[in-house]
Amino acid sequence: MKRLLFSIIAALMLCALNVSAQVEKDTMKAGKLYFVNLKDGEKPLWQGLKLFGNRAGNQEGGKGINAYSYSTEKIRFIFELDEWIEFYPQSEITSGFGVWVFKHKSDQSFYLKNKLSDELPDFVQYCEIRKDPEQEDDWHWGSLYLHPEEYTPGYYDFVFTYQGKVFATMLTKFFKPDELLEKSDAVLEKMMKEINEKEIK
Repeated sequence: MKRLLFSIIAALMLCALNVSAQVEKDTMKAGKLYFVNLKDGEKPLWQGLKLFGNRAGNQEGGKGINAYSYSTEKIRFIFELDEWIEFYPQSEITSGFGVWVFKHKSDQSFYLKNKLSDELPDFVQYCEIRKDPEQEDDWHWGSLYLHPEEYTPGYYDFVFTYQGKVFATMLTKFFKPDELLEKSDAVLEKMMKEINEKEIK
């Protein structure tokens, strides 16, 4: 009986450790997908993500922060508040996704403990992410922007869901309108590097 009790306690402790390891509670890196609810050996729903902004960075394509390859570790994460952001996931699944935007929370487990809704504290925006079969393959799966009259510069969380369930979060940073517009991609990349050298909680 004691052995069974110890086994149950050990299993519960292991589950608790796995859950806490799934969601960053301390220092985070912006522009990185933090996958949650993954079982051992399970592959994430997205193999990578690209984000395109229609103001800051090279708009011609082929180079700069708007031309990063699909990634889970190095994704563009700085934007202006009035900038349209386009989402390009790399996934075999083409529908059922969404992105919720919240003001950044140091305890990311908030998004696992609560059912996401526009009534939660610090909710900002939501958009559906799906591949439009009537569009070309290089068309975005969804887009959004934060209105500068409603929101302030700072850190925000992108919270990605599939069929309503959170599967990843990503830290981003928004700037005032025109604050990034005239900066070169080299300067923008330097800014992102400097942001990720700080301890962001």
